[in-house]
Amino acid sequence: MQIVRKDADALNVTIDITLEPNDYAPKYESELKKYKNQAQLKGFRKGMTPISVIKKMYGKSILSDVINETLQTKLFGYIDEQKLNYLGQPLPNRDENFVFNLDVNNLQEYKFSFDLGLAPTLQIQGVSATDSYDCYEIDVEDAQVEKEFEALRRRYGTRVDVSDTIQNMDMVKLDAEELDGNVVKENGWKTEFSVLVDIIYDQDVKNEMLTKKLGDTITFDIYTLEDKDAAHIDKYILKKTEDQEVGNMFVAKIIEVSRIEPAILNEEFYQMFGDEAIVDEASLKALMKNDIKTHNAQQTNQYMNRDIMDALLEKNRVELPETFLKKYLKESNENVSDEVLEKEFDSFAKNMKWSLIKSQLAKDYGIEVKEDDLKRHFTNSVFSYMRNYGNMDYAIISKTVERLMEDKDQVNKAYEEIQADRIFANIDTIIQKNIIPISQESFTEKVKELNERLNNL
Repeated sequence: MQIVRKDADALNVTIDITLEPNDYAPKYESELKKYKNQAQLKGFRKGMTPISVIKKMYGKSILSDVINETLQTKLFGYIDEQKLNYLGQPLPNRDENFVFNLDVNNLQEYKFSFDLGLAPTLQIQGVSATDSYDCYEIDVEDAQVEKEFEALRRRYGTRVDVSDTIQNMDMVKLDAEELDGNVVKENGWKTEFSVLVDIIYDQDVKNEMLTKKLGDTITFDIYTLEDKDAAHIDKYILKKTEDQEVGNMFVAKIIEVSRIEPAILNEEFYQMFGDEAIVDEASLKALMKNDIKTHNAQQTNQYMNRDIMDALLEKNRVELPETFLKKYLKESNENVSDEVLEKEFDSFAKNMKWSLIKSQLAKDYGIEVKEDDLKRHFTNSVFSYMRNYGNMDYAIISKTVERLMEDKDQVNKAYEEIQADRIFANIDTIIQKNIIPISQESFTEKVKELNERLNNL
């Protein structure tokens, strides 16, 4: 066997491989014998079919598989031996490779050629002790904690029927009839449905609803009652089963009003959170405030990390073998047109550059993500989710974690999250941070602006 490396430039390499008969002949002969021992062809006893017949019937298929397997072993063995950090997968060089005439009786020498795109060598700039980044610190106001506390009580509250003036979070059941002008239309459409007052889209109707009570009537355009399209209104509010003409205007009688009574603050309520420190309203609010602070810190860190990511992409010149990558993307996605490829390539290249920077940082910081890390990540996520709903059944938590550990996509996503978190945690201990106090509203606006900018890239 001969392997020759040709460097077109620092990032583009061609590997020529010449397979000689002695590289694959032993494996070929071995496979022929396996077929012979297993074959049971008409006219021959099992295992007694002549090799010449096996070759005639299966030889080319067997030889093709053996050559391909040998080629892959030699190619990737060479890549590993040379420690070539390549992108994508090796691609057959269309200009060099040709259709082989496989002679099962006269083994020959075969030549192959593969193109590789190499990853650049990086020395990351922008994460030293002299680099500084802005880090926002959100004020947690008592009003926000109180709002979250009342929302929590409603979540665990009980829905009851009421007859007093309707409130914003009430659920209202309406018995509606189609109008013809100002009167109920004879043989017009009738429907009965419920709507949460808070989501009524027509503001005038919503304001009027807040002056009504059980037994009153109200008029509205049924297609502007909710912020939904006509198909949704037809199916879920009008409940039409045929393509029947129905007008927009309806009058409805309020036949039921229900409201959530907040959960009673007692020992049973506090025990739902699975924390012995929660014994009264003050201790629960303290926990909630700490949760809000933790959540805010995560949000502001993510915002700062985005700034760091943008800075690293700007400060580090990451060269890519673009011609190879375009070829790789085209061959890996047969349905992608040249036009779409050109349009989407810049975004792909940016993600590739960030991936290379991230990989280099993980290597620099000695970051590894192991199975126990993944399991801990899933356990914490599920535990946090279940606690929000007062369900601390550890058997359910354990089974959910086991299911997530078997989901390849979830595992890959978790791996990326853990690795990124550890990279930025390391960066956090190195760089200088400019702490900037900010209100929740102002920070929300900044996040909105960032998302709009990213969506328009």
